[in-house]
Formats: sequence, structure tokens, C-alpha cells
Amino acid sequence: MQIAFLSYWSCPRTPLGILSSGGMNVYILNLASELAKLGHRIDIFTREHSRQKNNIVNIGRYVRLIHLKATGDDNYQKSLEFGRNLIGFIKNNSLKYDIFHSHYYYSALSGIEVVKHVKAPLAVTFHTLGEMKKIYAGTIDKPRIEAERGIVGDADALIASTELEKDELIRYYQANPEKIHVVIPGVDHRLFRPKSMTLSRRKLNLPQNKKIILFVGRIDPVKGISLLIEAVGGMQVEVLLIGGDIKSRSFWQHPEVKRIKDNIESKKLEGRIKFLGSKAHRLLPWFYSAADLVVLPSVYESFGLVILEAMACAAPIIASRSGGLKYLIEDGKTGVFFESGNSADLAEKLKKLLLSEKQLVQMGTRAYWESQKYCWDKQAVKMVEVYRKLSG
Repeated sequence: MQIAFLSYWSCPRTPLGILSSGGMNVYILNLASELAKLGHRIDIFTREHSRQKNNIVNIGRYVRLIHLKATGDDNYQKSLEFGRNLIGFIKNNSLKYDIFHSHYYYSALSGIEVVKHVKAPLAVTFHTLGEMKKIYAGTIDKPRIEAERGIVGDADALIASTELEKDELIRYYQANPEKIHVVIPGVDHRLFRPKSMTLSRRKLNLPQNKKIILFVGRIDPVKGISLLIEAVGGMQVEVLLIGGDIKSRSFWQHPEVKRIKDNIESKKLEGRIKFLGSKAHRLLPWFYSAADLVVLPSVYESFGLVILEAMACAAPIIASRSGGLKYLIEDGKTGVFFESGNSADLAEKLKKLLLSEKQLVQMGTRAYWESQKYCWDKQAVKMVEVYRKLSG
């Protein structure tokens, strides 16, 4: 099959944790790679940006990354122009695709524009939903929610990561259940696997004698970093925050970063909470293995790929009881939940876990074995089944 991925919102090759780059990038690259191994050809279309060197990049056998222009006054206009430029690219190069798969709602708007002129079905993975961000994070974005409702009606298929997301699409967007296909994301077990804590800390220049708590993700209000800072206030731990372009002046001027920094300074935690910035994906297994605990304090997560990566590295996990995380973690066995938004509950559970080395090891081991269920090769086969059903 010839498959076109649309990734308007974020170039999949952007370093993780910078700007809009996060779990969706990992999802797109891993899925494309596994589909290529099955013999399918994938073109990933994304916006032109300052970090790119070439407009068309071969990033693997049968996988190309193609950058297109997108101009306009706002992302809505840019996404439509991106779609029009994609139509032009297809026609100018005499291309034919069996399926278009849009990632995130802006890409879906582009995709709807494309399939008006190019005959092929459109599948959409939202990754996050505006209605859920409104409910869990209090972020109200009416134009986004309205756009998502239109996409739900226009798309040929909706790919949900969990049964919960399927239920959310039906309940809050009145989606046709027959349109929704649940395909759970996976993890690259060749990259993410357990390593020695001692060796990991030595490689990363981290202290051997301190308790280390790790956060990995975008520096965004929905990720709950301020909650984590509140929780560790009186604890003798070192907190490592991976994410963001710390070499950029604009990063330090971002409202959420300034708020987190002010919070750290007001609690006199400057020496114990450190912004490490974005890290190469190949280094993340070393960080997961170096940590005593990996914490995901998000107020909302549609799935939680960071948690799955940590599990594959046998890292003990504590996470908020939100969104799709309950499909990954079995409370008390493969990780521990704390009440979402409750810093006191997080603090209490952090202290208890850090005092129990045996429980941490047992949780990490169970998490590792649980992670083996989530392999991209198996999920790619399921995705192809959806594609074939759509394309006839």
C-alpha cells in the first residue's frame, strides 16, 4: 500500500519536548517504520520549519519525510493551505495513495481538504481531544472543539488508542461507533529495555547516592509539573525535568516555564529541580534506568507513551489517575496512581515508595513484563487491517 501520513502540527524529527513535539512524534515514526517493514510505502507530510535541511528526506527504507509550505494568519488557515499544497505536490509528482492518515486535528483539517480532490479514504488519530482538555485541564478552546466535531463527521475512520478514547468520541462528539477502530500504541523494545542503575548514572554523570525523580514530556500546564514541585517541597530528592529547548531564550520566556521557575525559586529548590532540556530518544532508556521513580503528574493523558517507555525499561512509576493511563498501569502492581491534581497525595505516595526499595524493584519488574504486550509490530498489523477495510 501507498500511505500518506499528515503531521501538520509537528515535524516528527523535531527533538522531543521542544514546542509541540511529544509522544505523537514517537507514535508517527514508530508506526511508519513498522508499516515499512511490512512492505508498505509511507510519505510523512509536515510543515517547513527552521530545523530542516532538505524538503524531502529519506528516513528509512520505504519512508520519506516531506516538508510543505503553510502560510496564513492562524493555524486554521495554514492547515488548509498545507492541504492545498499537498494536493499540488501529489498532482505534480503523479502520486497515488491508498489511504491518508491524519494525526491531530489540524492535520485532519488538511486531510479533509485533500480528499475533496484526491480520491482516497481518510483516517484520523486525534491523540488529544479538546473536550477532554476542557474537562480535565480547564482549557476551553471552542473553535478546536467545533473543528473536531466536523472532523468526526467527515473522516472515514477514527483511530482511538484506548477503549476510553472510543467512549469519549461517542459520548462527547456523537461519533458513529462503527467508524472507530481501537489500535493501541506500542513501544520499541529494541531501544527501550532495562539497564543497570549504577551504569546509567555513571554514563549520565548523575550522583549515585541521591534519590532521583524523573519527568519526561513537554513543558505544558496539562503535564502538571507545578504539582510535582509542590509535592517534593520538603523531600531530599533530585528532580530531573526532560523537555524543552533550554538553549533558546524563548523557552525561558514561555509563561509556563516562568511559572514553574518562580515556583521553584519561591520554595528554594533551585539546586534540586533541574531543567535538562530535550534529550535524544536513544538516551531516554538510560534516564529511565537511572531514576528511582518516573513521575507523570499530568491532569490529562490520552494514552501516555512516556509511561510505556519507562515500563519497558523496568522503571518504577507513579502517575495521576487520568485518561488512558489506567489502561497501562495496574495500581500497586506495575505502578502507583495518585489522585489527579492532589499534591498532598502525590507527596505521601512518593515518600512511601522511596523508602521501599523492594517494592520499587518488584513494580519495575512487573511493569517490564506488562510492557511486552505492547509491540509496534503487532499494532502495525492491526492498523493495516483498518487501512485495507477502508480502501476496499
